[in-house]
Amino acid sequence: MKKVLKFWDLVALEIGMTIGAGIFVYLPIAAGAAGSGTILAFFIAFVPMAIIMINVMLLGSTLPTTGGTFKYGAFLFSPKVAFLGLWAYLFGAFVGLFPLNALALAQYMRGFWQELPLIPVAFLILTFFYVINLFGLRTASRVEILFVGLLFVAIAIYTGLGMGKIESRNLEDVFATGMGSLIYTSALLSFTFAGSNAVIELGGEIENPKRNLPLSVIFSLSVVLLCYILMAVVTFGVGGDAVVDGTLNDVASKYMSGFLFYLFAFGGPVLAIATTINATYMWGTRSLLALCRLRIFPSRFAAINKKGTPWVLLTIIWGLSSVMLLSIGETGLNLFAAFASIGAVAVIIPTMLAVFQLKRNRVLREKAPSITRKKWFFAIPTLGAVFAMLIMVILLYQVGIDFSIVFFLMFFVWEILGLVYFRYRLKYLDKVKENPFARKDLSVFDD
Repeated sequence: MKKVLKFWDLVALEIGMTIGAGIFVYLPIAAGAAGSGTILAFFIAFVPMAIIMINVMLLGSTLPTTGGTFKYGAFLFSPKVAFLGLWAYLFGAFVGLFPLNALALAQYMRGFWQELPLIPVAFLILTFFYVINLFGLRTASRVEILFVGLLFVAIAIYTGLGMGKIESRNLEDVFATGMGSLIYTSALLSFTFAGSNAVIELGGEIENPKRNLPLSVIFSLSVVLLCYILMAVVTFGVGGDAVVDGTLNDVASKYMSGFLFYLFAFGGPVLAIATTINATYMWGTRSLLALCRLRIFPSRFAAINKKGTPWVLLTIIWGLSSVMLLSIGETGLNLFAAFASIGAVAVIIPTMLAVFQLKRNRVLREKAPSITRKKWFFAIPTLGAVFAMLIMVILLYQVGIDFSIVFFLMFFVWEILGLVYFRYRLKYLDKVKENPFARKDLSVFDD
């Protein structure tokens, strides 16, 4: 792989992957739980996620590789725990991320066409981007670049015009909904900062990763936090409670009209959510493709079409996500949001536990940034692991309280099935002498 990604390339990728559907989908959901306390919740969510992302990037800068999301946890900590983390991420994708974004996009589109049927349109959205990605990464990425550019124009319009319309009384009573709601909202909003970790999938293509990965993450997360706070302040300062039972379009309509409103409504939420669905299809198959090549999943699932698309995996993602969308329906928006966050955090936990090897392993210690040689370094991965597990516990608890114990149990049944499958698959790979975890060196990280 050619090392073509420099510092500013990484910053652009990280900001583009982080700021997207999250702010437009999660802000109204968070408003319903915490009201104007959502502004504070963004700050609270930022702290643990910044620590978690720093841990991820320390690994990425020490062992740059393609597909690091699974590899770090599997080969530096525990294959079983890493697989369960990725298995939980898949659950969060099928029962969360894909149906969430499709349904949210349909809701925003209803702002243009009041009689729009949500579930049929959401299903068509999932299918449209599935078909786009069948035509290959180049076509999908061109669509992505265009959409992201328009997204930033829309955010600038929303915050720039809205700042002059803020009413201070709307920003009072931050703690009106109680500390419990604030804590849950902070855990939920952790997902909106999780996009930066995707760059470790491209580690083998980064120039000077030891320096550029950690610095780019710190810089991009700071920019993202600023954007989120500005948008939240405008949303509650102008709209008050309008966003609780509505969307950011309802807030924008209070101080925009005509061309500017439609430019925001289409270039902002519509394209932001569209880019997230498209990007998730683009990247979502890559980790699964790596697992097929490691023989953890059957290799026939890795079938590639003439456009270079892993069409079998893509079809599985589309099919299962569509089933969940059609089964749960339009009342499932908050449930989808909770599981999307759970999956995003679960896949990171094994990586947090792998970071300890940067101090324990002599070879890694020599490659790692100098911070890993400090006596207090263990505090960084310890805090990262504790924060990640705590966020998962809070979200799972809230699923059982707010929705149904059935979905709570479904998650654990899914994990048990994954554990059973993984154990039997490893026995088979041992039998045919193709177990990828039998190697005790770091050669798996060489691209």
